[in-house]
Amino acid sequence: MVRPSRSATFHAYDLARAAGLPIIFDVDYRPYSWPSPAIAADVLIRAVEASDMIVGNDEEFGFMAGDMAKGLEKAQSLAESGVGIVIYKMGEQGAVTFAQGQEIHTGIYPVKAVKPNGAGDSFMAGLLAGIADGLDLRDAVLRGSACASIVVSKPGCAPAMPDHAQLAQFLADHPGPTER
Repeated sequence: MVRPSRSATFHAYDLARAAGLPIIFDVDYRPYSWPSPAIAADVLIRAVEASDMIVGNDEEFGFMAGDMAKGLEKAQSLAESGVGIVIYKMGEQGAVTFAQGQEIHTGIYPVKAVKPNGAGDSFMAGLLAGIADGLDLRDAVLRGSACASIVVSKPGCAPAMPDHAQLAQFLADHPGPTER
């Protein structure tokens, strides 16, 4: 059976690799989107093996590990196996980033959460914008965390996504991230 979006995604991976671009994989596993866990695992493993940066939450890494309690171990083992950067998101507990033999623990920007929708997408947007702006990895992860906090504290999803001015105002007004 042909899977057009899967084929297109892996073709994009090949084009990015050929162009010398980094491949950044946001796991974003949704069980209901797959015909079976085995198919999902096969595709995720293929994507992970081709990636330079992997970002996922505790459940996503737990799924890839085959045991929800072993997600952190899976993230760490992927980093040790040669993936350049692995970011293990833990919601209210912050994140652990594995990069170049380092383990970077970051907290969150506490807010009154209205809903969880959009947190992962805004985290990725803030993270990647931070990297593009030349921030060090820890500060880029914290920018992603700030963006996620903004989104979960407002109704809606896309309308809650901050622009640069809203992010700057949030960072200026907020006391800062929790320490981990």
